[in-house]
Amino acid sequence: MGFVVTAGYVTVETAVPGGRAAIDIPRGTALPADVPAEQVKVLLDRGDIELVLTEPDGDEGLADGTIADVLDRVGGDPERARAALRAEQARGVKARSTLLRDLAAIAGE
Repeated sequence: MGFVVTAGYVTVETAVPGGRAAIDIPRGTALPADVPAEQVKVLLDRGDIELVLTEPDGDEGLADGTIADVLDRVGGDPERARAALRAEQARGVKARSTLLRDLAAIAGE
């Protein structure tokens, strides 16, 4: 579950290497999970984003398979790493700690 941009683009605060910054997120892209709740509420109220129950762009199942498979599918993409991280965390006590650590590093969290 997450949010996807429905406006042409939105500008949000998110983590970047070395800190946080305001970045533009284009239409159809998943909103980073670390966007402040106040910004998410404003964007929802304006209709600039919408709630989705599955990750956009085929990210469902991203955390399935071996740790090596997941890291290979994620590559160095922080957004895909965040999506896989959320999927792995949703497994609760069955989540793989090594995978959580590696995905968090790629995602910059």
